Amino acid sequence: MENAIYIGLSRQTALRRELSLVANNIANVNTTSFKRELGIYSAAPTITSSREKLDFVIDHGTSVSFEPGSFRVTENDFDVAIKGAGFFAIDDGNGTKYTRNGAFSLNADNQLITRDGDAVIDDTGGPIIIPQDGRKVEIAIDGTISLDNEILAKLQLVEFDDVQLLKKKGSSKYETTQEPIPAENSTLHQGTLETANVTAVKELVRMVDIQRSYEAIGKFLEKEADRQQNVVRRLGRESQNA
Repeated sequence: MENAIYIGLSRQTALRRELSLVANNIANVNTTSFKRELGIYSAAPTITSSREKLDFVIDHGTSVSFEPGSFRVTENDFDVAIKGAGFFAIDDGNGTKYTRNGAFSLNADNQLITRDGDAVIDDTGGPIIIPQDGRKVEIAIDGTISLDNEILAKLQLVEFDDVQLLKKKGSSKYETTQEPIPAENSTLHQGTLETANVTAVKELVRMVDIQRSYEAIGKFLEKEADRQQNVVRRLGRESQNA
């Protein structure tokens, strides 16, 4: 027979982690291309001495919701949003990573980089150099970069068979052991950024629900502790009177 207190504590532990996820989602509501995170749990039915039904909570980790965010027009030539399931390939100095955050810029060497300073990779796996000579930068829907119709490079845009196998690194960067495939169902839109897929109001409602559940479990645990203490006292008196 499982101890109801331990079962309740498993639920409180899961709620604390869920609250942390919700708080992180809210904190990144304005982060470009941020994808909200959700906890993955399952219930293991148990039999307790309590009259109230309580299941042991099994924590399976987190999942990322890859639902697309909305588009925000910036009119910045180096801002690029992805429509579809694609990802940009980047190099952070520790191998190839992937991101949907297309808020790019040029460093002092005219190399195209991300907000974090990671190098954006072209379709051959090399860096992208864009001269700052006054010509207009154009990025086509297939990722081709040109200056006044002179083609310079092409952004490496990829897709994956299972996005849930991507491991999140930071707010909008991912790594995986999967083999990327060329993106055939994605297009790029220059002068636009993808917003986070977080709805602040919904996350706040979730936060309130979590807090209420946590408080309810806390009250239950107090009642259960009192009940067990009463049982111990009663057994102690019976043994003394025997």
